[in-house]
Amino acid sequence: MGYKNISINEDVYRRLRKAKRDNESFSEVIRRLLGPDDDILDLFGTISMSDEEKEELLKDIDKMSGAWKH
Repeated sequence: MGYKNISINEDVYRRLRKAKRDNESFSEVIRRLLGPDDDILDLFGTISMSDEEKEELLKDIDKMSGAWKH
């Protein structure tokens, strides 16, 4: 894995330093704050479906979320 130098403003550096945990590198802070690459929210709007399919999906999600509540 290689390294890149980047320039950031002082205020951004202070915010990163504040977010930095013990024994965590700045790369790890940035990676943590950016989140995973496979964010499900990135998929919204990429799948086309009929209104009936959307309704069915929403009903299924509703059923599942009820199962999570304890």
